[in-house]
Amino acid sequence: ARPAPLPLPVCALRDTPLSLAKMPSHTSMDHTWKDFWGANASVLIVAAIVILMLVAVFVVDRRWRKQQTKLEKVTGMMNESYAFSLNLVRHFMPSFKVAKYQFRGMRPKKTTASVEFENLGMDLKSGKRVLNGVTGKFEAGRMCAIMGPSGAGKTTFMNVLCGKATYGNMIGTMRINDKVTDPKELKGFMGFVPQDDIVHQDLTVREQIQFSVRLRGSTDLSKRRIEFITEDVLNVMQIDHIQNSIVGSVENRGISGGQRKRVNIGLELAAEPTLLFLDEPTSGLDSTSSLAVCLSLGKLCQLGMTSIMVIHQPRYSLFTLFDEVLLLGKGGETVFLGSSLDAKSYFESLGFEMPQNENPADWFMDVLSGEVSNNRISNFKPDMLFEMWRRRHENEDLEAAATGSSNNRLLRSATKSRQLSPEEDKAILWKNLQEGWDAVDTNKDGVMDAEELKELLAHCAAMVPTDEVVRELMERMAPDSQAVTKRQFVDYLSSLSDDVARDEKLREADATGVTGPHARQPLASMKESSDEDSTTYSSDESMSSIGSANSATSLQEMSPDRPGFMKQFQILTLRRLVQWWRMNRQRGIFVVALALGGVVLAILDGYITKTPSWDAMAYLNLHTCLALLLSIFCLSVFGNDQPVFWRESASGINVQSYYVAKILINTVDVVLMTFVFTTVYFLIRQPYISYWRFIIPFIFTAYASAGWGYFISTIVPPQHGPFIVSLVSFIICGLLGNPSTLANFMDIPVMDIAVSAISISRWAVQMSFLIAYDHMNPDPTDARQKAMLGTYEGVYVVQGETYGHSIGMACIWLFIMGFVLRILSFLGLKFTNRSKQV
Repeated sequence: ARPAPLPLPVCALRDTPLSLAKMPSHTSMDHTWKDFWGANASVLIVAAIVILMLVAVFVVDRRWRKQQTKLEKVTGMMNESYAFSLNLVRHFMPSFKVAKYQFRGMRPKKTTASVEFENLGMDLKSGKRVLNGVTGKFEAGRMCAIMGPSGAGKTTFMNVLCGKATYGNMIGTMRINDKVTDPKELKGFMGFVPQDDIVHQDLTVREQIQFSVRLRGSTDLSKRRIEFITEDVLNVMQIDHIQNSIVGSVENRGISGGQRKRVNIGLELAAEPTLLFLDEPTSGLDSTSSLAVCLSLGKLCQLGMTSIMVIHQPRYSLFTLFDEVLLLGKGGETVFLGSSLDAKSYFESLGFEMPQNENPADWFMDVLSGEVSNNRISNFKPDMLFEMWRRRHENEDLEAAATGSSNNRLLRSATKSRQLSPEEDKAILWKNLQEGWDAVDTNKDGVMDAEELKELLAHCAAMVPTDEVVRELMERMAPDSQAVTKRQFVDYLSSLSDDVARDEKLREADATGVTGPHARQPLASMKESSDEDSTTYSSDESMSSIGSANSATSLQEMSPDRPGFMKQFQILTLRRLVQWWRMNRQRGIFVVALALGGVVLAILDGYITKTPSWDAMAYLNLHTCLALLLSIFCLSVFGNDQPVFWRESASGINVQSYYVAKILINTVDVVLMTFVFTTVYFLIRQPYISYWRFIIPFIFTAYASAGWGYFISTIVPPQHGPFIVSLVSFIICGLLGNPSTLANFMDIPVMDIAVSAISISRWAVQMSFLIAYDHMNPDPTDARQKAMLGTYEGVYVVQGETYGHSIGMACIWLFIMGFVLRILSFLGLKFTNRSKQV
């Protein structure tokens, strides 16, 4: 027995024209509205819950922003304290050489990597050879450049080295630390900076670097170390002053092009790679910005990182920064490989003469292109340079064998004048401090407290430091102490010549038990007492020995243990939540569109066409509208940032974690928009159905249509997504689910299965009609409405009972559809464009 119908409001009486209906009294009208709201008060409760959720996200976002602002202040304070430290050094020892910046999070490499290649070549799948017999070696901890004219195979050579040349077959041998290696094995300790600036447009500069550290750094990184590595990258790449600026895009202007390029590089530096490949990192930059970028990369090489980059026509001051330069001629063969300072003399020895006031780097390209004549060879051709280099290389090998030296070039470059040792520097500093200590120690207690240090800093810098700066320096000089001794003061100033901050070295030593808060030793004694520590905290002088000592080290030892699925899922969910809140404008447009759609359809059905509340065609319009708008909205989940995903996937990000985090956060949008659309329509139309029964079919429609949006976005280029989604929605909702033609499909078994498998409205409209039919028990008097009802009963009631197509079965079909589409979208994300994910 069907339940007896409840009294309806006048606006819900669709079977009788309003002009013929008996208008109820004011009391009756109040009673009707009261009944409606009494039966559907849960709508307001759900609305309140949604509002509270949005407020909670707003609070989380505000806290996140405050945290980032606080970190920016900490960065400024740390940089200011280091500047005051440099003033102290200049005051007591003006000739003392100090590091321009000290790393606090990054560490010298325990294991460095040299890259050796022998007869390296590349054959395209068409059979054409674009790289031919390149032989040489890039030493560990050096900044190396690959140069050549157009068509020389510069990018191809680098892609072969780092395993990204999927468009051809590699020829020759590659060795890492003298061990034959497949380029695919480099992924764990390699970084790759693409030529295009592929970054997150809706994150700040600091957030980009910070999330990169957390996703790609070692699992044993502490929260403090993560923050310090982020600070290191921001400072070395000279982007600390814009760290809380949104990067932006072409449409929404953010940071400048040069700053964006530095962020692009910083994303890879954050992972602390042992090998870093860069594809034209200076393209699009002016000469000054290019010089700054290369200086920053050179700073990282001091920690043992080997950087190899393709570079295009640098100015000579930039060219000479490179430790090694490989010049390739047209056809992909070697013309020169050696020190950048030796390139000019090499070409002059071959009979080329460089004009005065010419940029040597540009002149080299002219020589390689055949634009420069040779004084010794009248019929000179660029191809001759290949044989000249081979003869020169063979002669060097013979000379090296005769003299017993493995590499004369390295010996020449390693020759340096004698420098003062750290002990000698410290002795001179100690002597200078002895003479001025009485002026520093004003209260004559033998130590320097915070007030005395503040007076000293003000005297040396001609400006008064803040209390925060004084506390920071006190913590660096004498951790866990209220005063600084003379020895601690000298040790700290002496440590400013190191690339890594001394106080952070001591913290790590404390953690391993080498020292303790009450038994600290100077850094020098730490090095003497532990061979392991001398490797961990090695200086620049011992960097070359580290590289040679680890020639047989396995590649696995150079690859850090990165976070697994669950840890990456947590990080990616947080990142996506930050991005989600900054999409309010885009989200607002879709919410307004859906609300407007609900208003139009409700007014059209209730007041213009006066469609009965059980009319299946009205539900077809509703479900089609919701499915279309939601599927278009979901295209942006994987379609908008495909290049970013390809880059992160190539760097080792867990694809499952990325996918689940994206889907989880987007589900909030799907639920929100479904609630807005259905609630607006429900409140205006006021159908004779409880709200919770009314919204169930729309939840399943949203679930399935979002799956179609995800799937299409992973297999179709973003610019074609909206067109494909509109076409698919029109077919699977408007055509295949139309109740007036559905019976024709159901009579053919194959078509019935196909329609049931892919059509959303085939099941969603049935659910909505059966729910309304069970609640209303319609019995229209109008002949046209009787005919419509008979058609719907035949499709949804009679055949539904025959084939077991109940409301529960409809829920199962739509759930399976959405689930399968999500599986397909994951497979599409992971396996389409595979060549861009290596």
